[in-house]
Amino acid sequence: MKIFYQIYLDYTLFLFFTLAFIFTIIFFKFLIPLFVNYKFLDKPNNRSNHIEPVPLGGGLVVIPLIILVSYLTGFVWSFANIFAFLSLFFISLVDDFKNIRALYRLIMHFFCIFIYVHFSLLESINFTLYLKEVYLTIFIYFFLIVGMTWFINAFNFMDGIDGITAIQIIFLTCSLMIFNLFLEIDNNVLHYCVLGVILGFLFYNWHPAKIFLGDSGSIPLGFLMLYFLVEFSFSGYWIAVLILPMYYLLDTSITLFLRIYKNEKFWQPHSQHFYQKAVRNGQSHKKVCLKIILLSIGLFVFSFLSILEPNNFIFLILSFVWCMFFLFNFSKTKKVILK
Repeated sequence: MKIFYQIYLDYTLFLFFTLAFIFTIIFFKFLIPLFVNYKFLDKPNNRSNHIEPVPLGGGLVVIPLIILVSYLTGFVWSFANIFAFLSLFFISLVDDFKNIRALYRLIMHFFCIFIYVHFSLLESINFTLYLKEVYLTIFIYFFLIVGMTWFINAFNFMDGIDGITAIQIIFLTCSLMIFNLFLEIDNNVLHYCVLGVILGFLFYNWHPAKIFLGDSGSIPLGFLMLYFLVEFSFSGYWIAVLILPMYYLLDTSITLFLRIYKNEKFWQPHSQHFYQKAVRNGQSHKKVCLKIILLSIGLFVFSFLSILEPNNFIFLILSFVWCMFFLFNFSKTKKVILK
């Protein structure tokens, strides 16, 4: 392991990051007015956390730019990964233009994750060498496909206020880059591409947002974050991998269980996530995002400690308590004092 004063930047990778950032700033500068002219807008409704129509073409810029810059930097996509990534992008883009029934979207998500699991993930770890029982193999497939499909959808569900998804991507990517440097693991050049593009996007997505990602951005980016976390899990620090996305997964999962408990149609769009309650209770988008940044710093610390003390379960418990503290804070309503 490296100690922190020994960690240095690879200036070539820093150049790729800068290139991605500049490209994103320039593309959005010229394309946002185009999205407005063509009425590609997210129009407010009773579930919205904004009051004015906002362009919805973030994914149309971010995803192609990640692919372009990663190609220019020499990153080689496996067929399974690029197929799943692009398929999720196109089905989500169609959904942005014309709403697709949730069942059809979900079937496509399952299919894309199956391609990733079967032809990329399990092939890379020689899965069949370890499991001989057919029923156990089927169970592992089912568990991975359902769990990973839930992850990318949870990532999409959480894209509900200005800046939140960009913050989460920057947090996850930077955390994994720091861990890789500390453990002397070669950083994936794709980390730098994604970080540069998303920082450029955040410039326009910070409150008040001038552009939204849309499903065409949040779904494939959720897949990329899943890929990054899975890649890091091969280093053996699985507790750290569980801790980093814990807030997103808890907010989404608890909200889902509460809706099921209340006999609500949980598959329909809603605005009952904890961070959405915070905004509706009077906290600004900026304030909620700053709290999420603080929450994320705590998760990073617990993740790092779980690397120093490899896979110590206590850090997973502490991370859960830390997240629950913020969820309770988000759900608090303001007290009205009657005079």
